[in-house]
Amino acid sequence: MDEKTLARMIEAVNRHMPQKTRTLAEMLKEKDPTIKAKDGNEYYIEKRELEFIAEHVDELDWPRFRIPVILEMNDIGGERVILVRDKLHAEFIKKAFGFDRILNGILTLYMYELPEIRRKLRTASQIIFRVALK
Repeated sequence: MDEKTLARMIEAVNRHMPQKTRTLAEMLKEKDPTIKAKDGNEYYIEKRELEFIAEHVDELDWPRFRIPVILEMNDIGGERVILVRDKLHAEFIKKAFGFDRILNGILTLYMYELPEIRRKLRTASQIIFRVALK
């Protein structure tokens, strides 16, 4: 398979990603918060998940904290890991879940840690798939 075909396949898999992220502050004010995805669908974000995030994020950071929390799935050296590149997302996950593998501002998670996060943030987190082309 050529690189162009692979890139198109990955793009298709990631069509659930938001067109534009929204802030925690604005979403907490809404009765039924939603995010519009690249595929055109609108996805509801559960209020209790936003409130859980708010409990673990300093209120001064709410206007900068972007929803959804992006969990980037990568294959590194044959091992599948999840990277959290956003600094506020990484700090939130560290505080809320106790995962503390931050190097150069990027939090690294292992696959066995993902279910705990996804259970609590079923609608407020998104998994994006990345493939490094050689």
